[in-house]
Amino acid sequence: MRMERAVLGIVVCLAVEGCASYQVAKNVKMISFDDNVTQGTSSGPVRGEDCQAFVLGYPIGEKPTLDKAFADARKSNGELRYMNNVSTENTGFDAVVYAKRCIAIAGTGYK
Repeated sequence: MRMERAVLGIVVCLAVEGCASYQVAKNVKMISFDDNVTQGTSSGPVRGEDCQAFVLGYPIGEKPTLDKAFADARKSNGELRYMNNVSTENTGFDAVVYAKRCIAIAGTGYK
């Protein structure tokens, strides 16, 4: 009986560890990167993402985060002060031996 509980405990721990919950946002009105609240100049649609690769089911690198996705958007589009109408989505693909899981953000950027 004691051995069964130990095995069950290990299985539960492994199952919980394998689960991932991603942060999700939809049509957030404004994300500001600095304290300047004056209206900026639109730089148009902005997109950024953070990804994690898997080889044969084993993760390579860290889990994707919104912080890194926003940093990618700022790096790719100059020095953004804020973004409007921000949404996120989980993207990626699975090709038998290689998979990629990403968090992508999209919105309108302002400088």
